[in-house]
Amino acid sequence: MKKIFSILFVTLLLFSCQPDEIPPIGEATDYIPMLTGTWKLNKFEQIDADAESKSFPAFATVKDLTNVFPGHPYTDFSITFNPDGTFTADPGSSYMQMLTSGDWEVDDTEFPSAIILSSGSETQTIALNSLADVILGKVEFKEERKQADTGKIKIKYIYSLSKTSEL
Repeated sequence: MKKIFSILFVTLLLFSCQPDEIPPIGEATDYIPMLTGTWKLNKFEQIDADAESKSFPAFATVKDLTNVFPGHPYTDFSITFNPDGTFTADPGSSYMQMLTSGDWEVDDTEFPSAIILSSGSETQTIALNSLADVILGKVEFKEERKQADTGKIKIKYIYSLSKTSEL
């Protein structure tokens, strides 16, 4: 009797373990229309790359520069990405160092990891942090400053923005 139950159990186990069908993923997300619109800066942080590489604590690595200059908050900055591939940036009274107008594009239309701003012969590449945030109307731009003689990253900047209007 034990043999019959054992054989029956093994048979049921073998036939019940079939791979599940993988459902279709769906249409690819088009991030370009999600990026168009006006974005306003919420937070501006500076990261000491050397301190970060040495695993220093956050208080010694990250500095919030959003309101560090009285009367010149970085929250005054906004940028508008137009559907026609042009952009305009308004620094307000902040000391933001970004091109103020020109053309914009992404590095990869399917999975963008950077926005490329250009105005005449000047180009500025701004890394995107997470595409999931773009869907939620938030975006983080990342910029790295390198030491001229060694090419080593010295300072990183993170610009956190929220979408304020659609186009």
